[in-house]
Amino acid sequence: MTNAANEGRRAWRRHAVIAVVLTALGLLGLTQVSRGAADERRTERPHAAARQRVAAEAPAPARPARPDPRRLLEGFDPRRHEPSGDERVSTLAEGRRAVLTLEPGLQEHLEHELARYEVPYGAVVAMEPSTGRVLAYVSHSSANPDAGDLVLDPTPPTASVFKVVTGAALVDAGVSPGTRVCYTGGGSRLTVWHLEDHDQEASCHTLAEAMGHSTNAIFAKLADRHLDGPTIERYAAAFGFGHALPFDVPTRPSPAEVPTDRLERARTAAGFWHMHMSPLHAALIASTIANDGKMPRAAIVDRVESAGGDVLMRHEPSVFRDVIPRATARQVNQMMRLTVSEGTARRTFVDPQGRPFLPDIVVAGKTGTLSAERPYRGYTWWVGFAPADNPTIAVAAVVVNTPLWRIKASYVAREALRYYLVENPATRVTPG
Repeated sequence: MTNAANEGRRAWRRHAVIAVVLTALGLLGLTQVSRGAADERRTERPHAAARQRVAAEAPAPARPARPDPRRLLEGFDPRRHEPSGDERVSTLAEGRRAVLTLEPGLQEHLEHELARYEVPYGAVVAMEPSTGRVLAYVSHSSANPDAGDLVLDPTPPTASVFKVVTGAALVDAGVSPGTRVCYTGGGSRLTVWHLEDHDQEASCHTLAEAMGHSTNAIFAKLADRHLDGPTIERYAAAFGFGHALPFDVPTRPSPAEVPTDRLERARTAAGFWHMHMSPLHAALIASTIANDGKMPRAAIVDRVESAGGDVLMRHEPSVFRDVIPRATARQVNQMMRLTVSEGTARRTFVDPQGRPFLPDIVVAGKTGTLSAERPYRGYTWWVGFAPADNPTIAVAAVVVNTPLWRIKASYVAREALRYYLVENPATRVTPG
């Protein structure tokens, strides 16, 4: 091998060694940079965490304190109000005033009707089902002007209005509105005999027809076979029995008792005593069915204004609770329509010539009738809503008569619906 070749080979080796050394130094440098970056990140992370912790521990910006409705409405009485333009207002302490949700024309019409017929004891509540806004709030007693606020009185028995609750429970238990049941008697008195089937029963009705005609024996039979005590208690509680329902003034719970005795439990489900409710509560039950199973929070105060006119509090519509599924509410809605179209309230909603007082408007409702002795008190209820397909008003009316009486609750409810949906230009329903 020549010297030139040897010299070239030696030069190549020197260059290779130098390249290896440079590469190693380069990798070392990169490694050091990477380690330095990692150390820097490790140093930064605790600082970032500390900054986040300090931010979390820092006090939040102060928010304006929300006014206490109880203080703002101190001394408020829903029965005491006066006209102010196209509104009704109540004077409060310290120059404040409560502007109410009432529809003045409807309020005045119902006040006039209960006074005109000298109702011994009566109350009516009209409500917008979707918002809980009270449209009319009338408490009247010709027998005792000092009777107190009958709208909030939870002592009247529900009578057959409780069939609305039982009907919802039966539907959820799998009983179809078209379920056909035969029965004999039981109109005013139920015994164990009425809970059993017998040969050659006098009549047969579907569950829907039993709702419309308020057939006690059918509801008692079906409840006896499909609903136990805890189930009835659960549905009663869901519909608000036994609870002080939220409102702009304090309310008392509607008393509820589900007997353990088989017959008494069936009688309760059909509406014979054991359950009681206030007219405000009854309007919320009607609103629940009208509102696809959602019970709104009731309110009669739209807003509270200061002496200078500033708004201190405003009603914000809300759902108080989900009571039953939408499908169940719609089936009960359909059943309640039969009360007016062919059942216990049909005659009240047509004139002597058979012409409807609410033409082309479908009404859903439920009546209730029960009497107590010593002294005699005849309780009549009407609870419902309209238009049934798209309800804009729910009504609950109770009239407690002495042996001499002039009108029942169904008349009062009809007048509320007729005025609001037919007569009043501001709220009239236009067919089609």
